[in-house]
Amino acid sequence: MKLTVLGCYGPYPKANGACSGYLLEDQDIKILIDCGNGVISRLFTHCNDLNKLDAIFISHLHPDHMSDLMVLRYAIAIGQMMGKITKPISIFLPSSPLEDYNRIPYQQAFTRSIINEELKVNIKGLDVSFFKTDHPVECYGMVFENNNKKLVYSGDTKFFPELADKIKGCDLFLCEGGILERDITDSTPHLSAKQVGEIAVEANLRRVILTHIFPATNTNLIFKEATEVYTNILEIAEEGKTYYI
Repeated sequence: MKLTVLGCYGPYPKANGACSGYLLEDQDIKILIDCGNGVISRLFTHCNDLNKLDAIFISHLHPDHMSDLMVLRYAIAIGQMMGKITKPISIFLPSSPLEDYNRIPYQQAFTRSIINEELKVNIKGLDVSFFKTDHPVECYGMVFENNNKKLVYSGDTKFFPELADKIKGCDLFLCEGGILERDITDSTPHLSAKQVGEIAVEANLRRVILTHIFPATNTNLIFKEATEVYTNILEIAEEGKTYYI
């Protein structure tokens, strides 16, 4: 498996950046994970034929994770009208907030499936499962497994005790952790870099990539805070970079 970071900022991008979006590939499989603002133009540099995009998985319906769906649907529908795209694209996402869920359909661009913790999906041999996280709107972490390789994506979440159990045994944990511990309050719906480090230690992980970077936060401080706790392989997500699993 290989993972290309299309966007890694939240809840808004820095100059020339994009919000959450990741392209997961394995042999002939292409899957888009989240689709925040700025992601689609970067997707086209890696997948300019949307017939080859097997599915889209959306962790939750906050704009920094799904707003480019509102543009992608036009590209799909126009491609269908011109005979260049032969089918709707399968999209897996939560059904709430309902107002946002109902805004996404456009002509025959998407075939929607609702995420829950019982749902199991298989895309050309790639198994996908889900776990609910702790966020102000319904949000899911995702587990991708194929050929004895396992990637877990946190989605957005604050700390919850069961998270370490959800990620045990993964080869790569792509986790939000773009703020510092000093910025965490009781109402902060996100993880600090230190918290991610502590979770990774508890789960005995081999490799972590921190993402959902708050643009105003110094990434050197994020890296330092996490690696003071977690001493295995840790990286800060870089837009345009491909990571092999």
